[in-house]
Amino acid sequence: MVNDLEEFLESKGAEYAPFNPKRAPKLFQALKLNPTCISIQILGTNGKGSTGRFLALMLRQKGFNVGHFTSPHLLNLTERFWHNGKECSKEVLNQAFLTLNQEILQEASYFEVLTFLAIKLFGDCDYMILEAGLGGEYDSTTTCVKFDLSLFTAISLEHQEFLGETLEEIAQTKLKAMAKKAILGFNPQSVIKIAQNIAKQKHCRLKILKTIPSKIWLYCRKHSYPSYQAENLALAFEGLKTLGYDCDFKSLDALDLQGRMQKIAPNVWVDVAHNLGGAQKIFHQFSQMQLILVYNSFFDKNPKAILGLLKPLVKRVEILNINHKRLIKKEELEQILKSLQIPYCDFKQIQEDEKYLVCGSFSVVAEFLKGFK
Repeated sequence: MVNDLEEFLESKGAEYAPFNPKRAPKLFQALKLNPTCISIQILGTNGKGSTGRFLALMLRQKGFNVGHFTSPHLLNLTERFWHNGKECSKEVLNQAFLTLNQEILQEASYFEVLTFLAIKLFGDCDYMILEAGLGGEYDSTTTCVKFDLSLFTAISLEHQEFLGETLEEIAQTKLKAMAKKAILGFNPQSVIKIAQNIAKQKHCRLKILKTIPSKIWLYCRKHSYPSYQAENLALAFEGLKTLGYDCDFKSLDALDLQGRMQKIAPNVWVDVAHNLGGAQKIFHQFSQMQLILVYNSFFDKNPKAILGLLKPLVKRVEILNINHKRLIKKEELEQILKSLQIPYCDFKQIQEDEKYLVCGSFSVVAEFLKGFK
């Protein structure tokens, strides 16, 4: 028996094990977990973490006992587990882990173990908010919990090797997880049409967002949030209203997630954007600025398309070297930069007279934050 959660997770290797839609519900049943809370699932491509946390903050403002599970983390595993305004400690996570049957958990993937742990921790809260992993219909969060409400953020191309080659295929995979009550955030018409068809087939009550209330724009301006956070907050607020509540935005706490267009110095922003949809949000935010891009990417994230989109903003790319098996080979990244005629060099340090954006993956932002002074 292993007495430490992180040591147990290290033995799991990759976060997402080979696909098996039947594994998680079978193990969940064997673990005898029985959540009694109202459960909300957050799905989509970009903005899931922020949307879930905004909803958690609003429910907490109303005085409810709230748990929020998100992924991945930047620096510490504890970032994934938020309870009533703060991260769960390593000790709390470990105590919950030790109550679960490790023989059963041996069969689970890294992400499935954490899903079960979240349900163990938050299953008796008033509200439990679970962020789906990379999928939708067959995600371990979906197959283990009967959700009262689904919130879908912007859906764009990602994880094509798992989810499908086209936007429509990916949208189908995610939207098929729709609960009986669901809200679709700001998406292209092709995704809206798919959502409407699935809602009709499943007899779901689907709300489609079209506008952002002025009080949300005021809150976002107060906290200097980019415009895409207004979309995430509007989705969370619509979820809150569906649950029967309103929000006092004047007293709502600020978002407490790292790496979401976070300004960590007067001239340095970090953002965990790692796909084309995220790059489009960055382009909109910094369209009037010239930046040095501190960057690296996994090979499957289409770095050529991302860098091509961001090129008008980029003075040069400074490559942050990180150690990860999914990282694109440095010579391949350099070849992409040459083909796009973007100047580049290795990242060494921040200069006070330049503006920097750090992005490309959670791993890039995490590595940068570890060394940032």
